Amino acid sequence: MPLRKKLAITFMLVVTLIMGLYNFLNYYFSRDLLIKDQEKQMDLLAKQIGISIEQSQFGAQYVEDLIGNKLRVAAIAARNALNPDIANVTNEELARLSEELGISHITLMQEVGDDIVGVKSSDPKEINMSTKDWDYWFVAFKQLLTDKNTNVSQGLKLPNFWSGPVNISYTDPDHVDKWGYYFDGTTNYIINPYIRDTQILKFQQILGPQSILEKILNNNKSVLEITGFNPKTFGEPPVYSEANGQKYIDLVNRDIQFGQYEYKEPDDVSNVKKSFQSGKILSVVAESNGKKVLKSFIPISSANPYIIGIVTDYQMIQDILNEQFLNNTVISIIVLLFVLGISFLLANYIARPVNHILYKVNEIAEGNFGAKISINRSDELGLLSKRVNTMSMNLDAYTRELKDKNEEIEFRANYDFLTGLPNIRLFNERFQGTLESVKKDGTSIAVLFLDLDRFKWINDTFGHSSGDYLLKEVARRIADLSAEDEVGSRIGGDEFVLLLPGYTREMTEQKAEQILQLLSQPVLYEGQELSVTPSIGISMFPADGGDIDSLIKNADIAMYRAKEQGRNNYQFYALEMKNKFLRRAVLEKGMRKALERNEFRLHYQPQIDLQTGHIVGVEALIRWIHPEEGMISPIEFIPLAEETGLIAPIGEWILETACSQIMQWQGKGFPLMRVSVNLSARQIQQQNLVGYVGTVLERTGLDPKLLELEITESIAMYNEDYVINKLNSLKRLGLQIAIDDFGTGYSSLNYLNKFPIDTLKIDKSFINQITDASDHNEIITTIIAMARNLKLKVIAEGVETVEQLHYLQNQKCNEAQGYFFSKPLSVEDFELLFRQIASAAAGKVES
Repeated sequence: MPLRKKLAITFMLVVTLIMGLYNFLNYYFSRDLLIKDQEKQMDLLAKQIGISIEQSQFGAQYVEDLIGNKLRVAAIAARNALNPDIANVTNEELARLSEELGISHITLMQEVGDDIVGVKSSDPKEINMSTKDWDYWFVAFKQLLTDKNTNVSQGLKLPNFWSGPVNISYTDPDHVDKWGYYFDGTTNYIINPYIRDTQILKFQQILGPQSILEKILNNNKSVLEITGFNPKTFGEPPVYSEANGQKYIDLVNRDIQFGQYEYKEPDDVSNVKKSFQSGKILSVVAESNGKKVLKSFIPISSANPYIIGIVTDYQMIQDILNEQFLNNTVISIIVLLFVLGISFLLANYIARPVNHILYKVNEIAEGNFGAKISINRSDELGLLSKRVNTMSMNLDAYTRELKDKNEEIEFRANYDFLTGLPNIRLFNERFQGTLESVKKDGTSIAVLFLDLDRFKWINDTFGHSSGDYLLKEVARRIADLSAEDEVGSRIGGDEFVLLLPGYTREMTEQKAEQILQLLSQPVLYEGQELSVTPSIGISMFPADGGDIDSLIKNADIAMYRAKEQGRNNYQFYALEMKNKFLRRAVLEKGMRKALERNEFRLHYQPQIDLQTGHIVGVEALIRWIHPEEGMISPIEFIPLAEETGLIAPIGEWILETACSQIMQWQGKGFPLMRVSVNLSARQIQQQNLVGYVGTVLERTGLDPKLLELEITESIAMYNEDYVINKLNSLKRLGLQIAIDDFGTGYSSLNYLNKFPIDTLKIDKSFINQITDASDHNEIITTIIAMARNLKLKVIAEGVETVEQLHYLQNQKCNEAQGYFFSKPLSVEDFELLFRQIASAAAGKVES
């Protein structure tokens, strides 16, 4: 055989094998593409059906409302035509009236016991019909009878009228009805006209799902069947409703919502469930009713989700495949008989776009989202390239969105949302990183714990927006002051921590001074100057701790020491502070339960009129009898109560207890006495202070002029306008206001003129230094003279010697208190003192 023939035969065999293999592969590849394309088309068709059904439901609802309006007109006509007393209405009269009004039936309903019953009706099945198990229908009936209107969410609501939704008849489940209920109080019954079956089904046939499906089936011969499945009941035992002894399946519980279901398969139940649970289209090829079909199950989201099942004739796909296979075979024969080159061109024409698509898909798989395929074809490959492009763009958008969200999550996980400073988590990470380098260098780390003094007062007085603005400004100043390797963090509320790697004690002191100076500068917010000062506690690594928790805790302890030292300063941690901190924790814990356990007591120190020598008043002073610690000095626990906010409930207890005690003494025949009660800064800030004081006076019955509230000069300096308004409101109750510890604060004639003050109390530090030739004597003389000119009463505190008493009497001081007269006494001891005074006075009278 000639070589040319061999080559020709060999080439022909090779080309034949290639073309046969190509035709075979192309057949199956095209089949998959056609099924996917058909699946996507069914998905689009199902969504169009869902939208059409939703739109039809709006139209159906409109028509249903029109019917409801018609039923109301019929009900009003019936009201005018019927006797208002149900006893005078006959069933025959209702039947005749129903026919005249063009409706199916009229039922008259009346309340019988705890039920509402159909008493008269043109439909015999409605007579003696019970409604108390009808859920919201029964609620609507009760509301109609009570209010002549109803507010249930379902149905049509009009004046004196409610129309329930279309549903299966409770008395005759073979029918579907639309009901109306009318009651305006002129009859002793509810008028219930309703329309049955034919009129209702007529508009459902025009606007309902079945009419939509019929149009689609008529226009698309490849679609064999469309079914609406209820995923909750399909394949489950029937859910029956029962009324008047009859069982029926309610519309919402039917497993087939609309359409026909003739192409049944055992796997349909599981496929419906899978599609509903996944929310994705599910397609299967099956043999049903002697025909090969493609069944697609598409979930539709709505108020009541359902599954649309579309059955298409697989023969359409098979016909396309057969036709394509025939065409490919003819082309292959032509290629074999004619030009070898044409076979290569044809193969290249088919393979090149596929390879291009695969290449781009590989790019996408490797993470090059957004890559596009530039194939402009109208066949399946063109459609596939468009879908791949869509997928690529969606993945690109999703990854960008995911990246943005990850960045936001990372920011929220590591930074304070308000200030933008690192949070405690990131602060700990930075500390661990810093710790390694510090250990290698042998240097130290300073941890500063900052707390803003008076921040809560600013927050309460000017509002949280001002507080947030202040916190952001403090954070900005801390960030501006921090070097690149230094970390500032907000750990909560008005507390900040700073990490200063490589700092010595001297460098830390300089840094603390800079922070004090910078943060003490006022912040301007909406025309108002906001001023805070920081209290700073400092701990050093490794001297004060080897881990961040210990360093922060010890710096926190040192910060409390800074507050005790007057605030607006810094303190380094020392070991002895820990014991004091633990003592503070014990006191704070105990103080929270002291009120509940009645551990507080009030002692009363007499206030003496220096002209008559009589007791004219008492100052109520709190004492704490701790069950384990014994007597705890107010000097120790009152500042802690101020700081924790417990002073507010304690102050309320003091006020009510003191007022009640004065009333008890009056009941025992003691002379009238004034009681003085101290007000703290936190109590002044309470919005309900004036109301509470008024309530206590009313509850105890104490004359307001016998109550004196004492404030310190420092309280008066917080916010002048606010304090003046609060004190004026208290004064309007009829009580008196005193300035305690006068001369130790910001003594000023200016605020003495502005504030509604009745009394000045000279601090005992001045009284203790009274001598024959002392500069403090001049201060006391000046205070008394100034008070007299301002028409203020003066009380001297801490009088302990006869020399002090004589001096004050000579200066015409009004009143005094102190150990010279009596120490603060318990209730029992104070009553004993009064009895001794009364006995002594009686002895003088007898002599």
